[in-house]
Amino acid sequence: MGFPAGIVELVDILSQMGVEEAVICPGSRNAPLMLALARNPKIHCYSISDERSAGFFGLGLVLASKKPVILCCTSGSAGLNFAPAIVEAFFQELPLLVFTADRPAEWIGQWDGQTIYQNELYGNHVKQFINFQTHTLQKSDYYLKVGVGAYQQASAEPKGPIHINFPISEPFYPGHGEKLPISSLPILSEKDLIQMDTESPIKSVDLHHYFNTKKAHTIVITVGQRPFNKAENDYFSKLSLLGIPVIGDATANLPAICQCDHDLILTNEELWPALKPDLHIHFGKSFVSKRIKQFLRREKPKKSFLIHPNPIGRPDPFQSLTDVIPMNTLLFFQEFTWPGQQVNPWKILSQKISSIQKKFFNRPNFTELHVYNDVINKIENTKGVQVHIANSLAIRYVNWTSAHFANAEVFSNRGTSGIDGCLSTAVGASQKTSKLIISIIGDVAFHYDKNALWNQYVPNNLRIIVFNNGGGGIFRNLEGAKELPELADFMETKQNLTAKNTCLDAGIHYHSVRSFDEWDTISAQFFSPSQQGVLVEIFTNSIENADELKKYMDLFRA
Repeated sequence: MGFPAGIVELVDILSQMGVEEAVICPGSRNAPLMLALARNPKIHCYSISDERSAGFFGLGLVLASKKPVILCCTSGSAGLNFAPAIVEAFFQELPLLVFTADRPAEWIGQWDGQTIYQNELYGNHVKQFINFQTHTLQKSDYYLKVGVGAYQQASAEPKGPIHINFPISEPFYPGHGEKLPISSLPILSEKDLIQMDTESPIKSVDLHHYFNTKKAHTIVITVGQRPFNKAENDYFSKLSLLGIPVIGDATANLPAICQCDHDLILTNEELWPALKPDLHIHFGKSFVSKRIKQFLRREKPKKSFLIHPNPIGRPDPFQSLTDVIPMNTLLFFQEFTWPGQQVNPWKILSQKISSIQKKFFNRPNFTELHVYNDVINKIENTKGVQVHIANSLAIRYVNWTSAHFANAEVFSNRGTSGIDGCLSTAVGASQKTSKLIISIIGDVAFHYDKNALWNQYVPNNLRIIVFNNGGGGIFRNLEGAKELPELADFMETKQNLTAKNTCLDAGIHYHSVRSFDEWDTISAQFFSPSQQGVLVEIFTNSIENADELKKYMDLFRA
C-alpha cells in the first residue's frame, strides 16, 4: 500500500497529547488523513462538506472545550475556504490544528488539478507552518518533534492555529483487504513532553516599577472580549464596589454590577474631559464599542497598561498604551496595590442613563431596538443558556439596550468581526453541552452562513433568532453611508428571502413573528426543551428601525 509515511504516527501523537476532536471535509487527496483520524479510537470526527462552515464549526468546538481541534481538508481551494475561521482563531487566540492535503512538490505550478501554492498559505495568521515529510519514513524523533511541538505551540500563550501541510502522492487508498498501518510509536513519556510550557506564564512583576497608585486620582479598567471567569469577575465586582469603573461590552462577560452603559454615556462628548483617567488598565482582547476607543485616544491617560501574559506584537486599540505587563489577570489583581474608595462618575452617569432608558422602553413599538431589549430580558430569565451573537448590528444592539447579559455566557466572533461563520460557530459549540445555545443573528449573516445547518449535527438544544429587516440594516445607522444614493443597492444588500425553507431542509422547527403578541405567544416554547432545534424569524422594517434608534441615541447626546 502506498499509504503516506508518518500520518498515522502523527495522529497517534496528537491523540496522546489530548486532541479529542477533528472536523473532516470530504475529499480525495486527504483520504489518508481522514482514515488516520477516523480510525483513531481516541478522536471523535465530524464530517462537514463546506470548508468555510467546517472551520467555524471547529472554532465553536474549541470555544466550548478549551482544547485544540483538528481541521482537515483536501488540496487546492479547500484550504483557502478555511481561511476566515483561521484568522478568527488567530485573533481570538484559539488553538486549531489545520491539516491540508497537498500535491507533491514536483506537481506544483504544473496546471495539475486542485493544485495551488499551499506553503505558508495563511501567512502571518498562524503561529507556525509545517510542511510534513510524507515521502519516506522518518525517525520517530521527527514525528515527536512535529506532533508534540504543534500541540504545545497551539496551546501556549498566546494560543492560536498551527498549519500542517501534507504533500501526498498516489496511490493513497488502501488496496482491497489491506489494513491501515499501525503506529509504531510507544506511549509518550514525560521526557517526550518537556519541550514547551503550555500554561499561561505566571510571573511576579514589580508593579511599582510601572506606576505608583498613590498618584492615581482616577483609574478606569476596560475589559475586552474574554470567556466567563468567576474568579476574575469576583475581583471586578470588588473593584466596582471601591468606585473603580470596570467597563466592558457584552463580550466581556462581566457581572451585572460592572455594567454602566458606557457606549451611551460616551455619546455625549462634552463629558469626556471629566471622565479622563490617570491610569487605564485593559484586560481581555478586542472591544466592540468604538466610542470607548475614541475616548481613550483623545483623553489619553498618564499611564495605560495592557495585562497579557504574552501578546503577539503590541496591540494598542486605544492608541494610549504605555506598558505591556506580562502577567495573567488573577496574579495582577493579587499583586497590584489598589487605592481606597473612589467616587465613580461613570456610576452616577449610568444611573441617569437608566432613568432615560426606563421611560423609553416603557413605550415599546415593534422595532429592533425594543425587540432586542425584550429578547435579552427573556434570555436572562432562562437558566443554563449560552448566547452566540452575530456581527454587524446584532452585537451592537446588545450594548445599547437597557437589558444586559449577566447570567448567560456570551460569545461572538470579534477576532476579525466578520459575519461569515457566526451560525456555524454556534452549531459547533452546541455539540459540547446540553445547555440551550442561542444564536442571535441578522438576516444577511444567516443566509451568508446557512450552510451551518447543512450537516448531520444540528442538535435539539440549538435556538436561532433571525432578525429579518430585509438587508444589512446597520448601514442606515452609519454617518456618511446612510446618505449615499447607492445605499439600498450596494450596501444594504436588500433581500426578500426567509429562513423557512432552510429550516424545512435542516429539520428545524420554524416560527415567524411580526408583533410582540406573536413573540410572546411562541417565546415560552422557544426557550423550552424540544426534540428538534427551533428558529424564530422576527420581521421588522429597516427604515423604522433606523428612525427609532436615532431617536434613542439623541436622548443621550444632550
